[in-house]
Amino acid sequence: MEEKRKGNVQEVKEAMAAGVCAVHCLEEAKKKLEDAKYLGIWDILGGGALSSMLKHNRLEEAQESLELAGKKVKKFEKELADISVNAEIHVEIQSFEKFADIFFDNILSDWAMQEKITRASKQVDEALERIRQLLLSLQMMNQRYQKDGEEDVVWDVLEM
Repeated sequence: MEEKRKGNVQEVKEAMAAGVCAVHCLEEAKKKLEDAKYLGIWDILGGGALSSMLKHNRLEEAQESLELAGKKVKKFEKELADISVNAEIHVEIQSFEKFADIFFDNILSDWAMQEKITRASKQVDEALERIRQLLLSLQMMNQRYQKDGEEDVVWDVLEM
């Protein structure tokens, strides 16, 4: 019985570590998206090709961060599944059309790109919130394991 409890504690800790890693990657992507958003405002206000290019450099960095975050989120979901928690965390990796935005470089293309950045940023915020909720629940579960030393911890803590 003690072995099973230790195994469960270990699985919870692995899930927590994967969740923390996912949060760090998503926060990095969020920073890059915020930078791109500010550069996008400059672009809309007439920043020209330079602001478009700078914005797209940040978007490329954000996309790379989102791809890594997507992998980390999948790992977190896998670790959660190991402790019988089914959690879908949606992180869509979308492409940001660089050519059209720079080539046409008008308020419509700039505005459309700004909308994409805003949607991506909102999605990252939602994923961060969900993961943080799950991490809090995992922390509570871990504390119960530590305190009670029992294997029959109530799993409904994670059902949010």
